[in-house]
Amino acid sequence: MSRLPGWNWARSRWVNFLLWTSSVEGIMTWGWCFPSLRLRLARRPLKDFRQAKRVTLLRYDGMGDMVLTSGMLRELRRLLPQAEITLVCRTPWASWMRTCPWVDRVVDIELKFPARFYQQRRLAALLSFARREIWPRDPELLLQPGTLYWYFESRALAWFTGAPARFCWEDPDWDVDTGGRFHTHALPLAQSLHETEKCFRMLEAIGLSPSGRKLDTWWTDADAQQAGEMASRARYGRRQLVMLGVASSETPKMWPQERYLKLVREVARQRPDVAFMTIGGKDVALTGDWLVAQEPGLVHNACGQLGLGAVWALTALCDLYVGNDTGILHMAAAARTPVVMICGMPLTARPGTRGDPRHTGPHDTVSRIIYPPPETPADTPVNASLVPCAPVVAATLELLALSARA
Repeated sequence: MSRLPGWNWARSRWVNFLLWTSSVEGIMTWGWCFPSLRLRLARRPLKDFRQAKRVTLLRYDGMGDMVLTSGMLRELRRLLPQAEITLVCRTPWASWMRTCPWVDRVVDIELKFPARFYQQRRLAALLSFARREIWPRDPELLLQPGTLYWYFESRALAWFTGAPARFCWEDPDWDVDTGGRFHTHALPLAQSLHETEKCFRMLEAIGLSPSGRKLDTWWTDADAQQAGEMASRARYGRRQLVMLGVASSETPKMWPQERYLKLVREVARQRPDVAFMTIGGKDVALTGDWLVAQEPGLVHNACGQLGLGAVWALTALCDLYVGNDTGILHMAAAARTPVVMICGMPLTARPGTRGDPRHTGPHDTVSRIIYPPPETPADTPVNASLVPCAPVVAATLELLALSARA
């Protein structure tokens, strides 16, 4: 049966309309149809943000990104002791972040919808969330650290909060619209800057003077006790303990398990006083079991057995972290544990590209970053399996020797 005349034209217009409703221009147009939101956005911001009484920090990102914000949270608490600090984060991290000593309140959100009208449903839910959870707290200042390499609805959520002053950062030379227009201040910070440094520059932009420019750690006494018991079991009586980060939220960033086994055997051959422990979620528990089966009494599997606070405390008890680019790597770096990072992107890739360790790699700790071979083309997609074993072994032995002397 043939289509009626004009069907393709009407369908094209409908699709374009749907795309427009989820664009920056569309959201800012239909959003003004809500008088309460319009009135909130029209308010005058504080003349001096150092006098803010209600601050909201929006971080709808991964677990490692939360760690990269630890120094910012610490300095916010120190420099704005009178302020109520609210953190908005994803649900998986909420219970962990509620143990953070620098935050007064944690509000979590996690949205999942069927594919049909996904963007529109998501945006409607974000507006509803803001009205229900954020408006009653009436934030005077909203800070949104984080680099969004594509347009992401969390920038729209910043606008929906109605906070009269909203800060984010964007790289004007990157030529990517990440929704910075939803904010009153989009700081022109280069992608090549480390994200932790950009967090501190955001604080400076609101008139604060952060000190230290370091990440920080926190965990409960119960977390510390669990971590101590796990580390004691994992050492098998040996002097040094290496944490193997076998997990990653993105499969291309994961180093093959066979190479971890080769690493374990070669390091153990040269340093018999070293034990190994795998760490990650339940999704990589089988990898840990496989390594234990290959080298019983040398490798201990801790994957999926501890909460995030205990995992963080455990990183501080290890002599070295070796593994993929993941949140636990940032935990280790924040705990000042030396890090060997296995980076699946070519060294010659454009600075600031997603996955570039100069942008979100280990911060403020002794580290070695191992890349694919130099001949790898600059435009090769991230692929940790391109990283050979030999340089990882060499970096591991080097940092273990430094740790032993310290």
